[in-house]
Amino acid sequence: MLPSRCDTDTIVIANQGMTNSATVTGSVDTNGADYATIRISLASEINTNAIGPTISVLQSDTTDSTNFATLVADEAAVDITAAASLHYGVDMRGKKRYLKVSITTETTTNDNCEVSALATLSRKSSGPSGTTGIADVVHFL
Repeated sequence: MLPSRCDTDTIVIANQGMTNSATVTGSVDTNGADYATIRISLASEINTNAIGPTISVLQSDTTDSTNFATLVADEAAVDITAAASLHYGVDMRGKKRYLKVSITTETTTNDNCEVSALATLSRKSSGPSGTTGIADVVHFL
């Protein structure tokens, strides 16, 4: 298998709508990967007075939610006038094993916020055998 085909994609947060004062989180086990790329998608606002969410990327050695610490400064009030995407490239060497994405909507927003997050793990210490472990469904074209 080609090395570029040995990346693993994981849905961290499935596409969902959030109302005001809501928080959604998802985590990924990066064990054996040198790099993680997290891509977050936000749909455009419906109402002109919408306020974008705050996004945090955290790390921990365990999956216990109280052990996660902020990896990068929070991205606050992301502009969702138009659809937006955020890209986090994380060099996992020297980092904790688990990454967590947390998305929190403002208390005063007057809009639903549609979000999703996908993580790609690469430069793994061991690649998958065949297509198992790459994604749920794999097509090589």
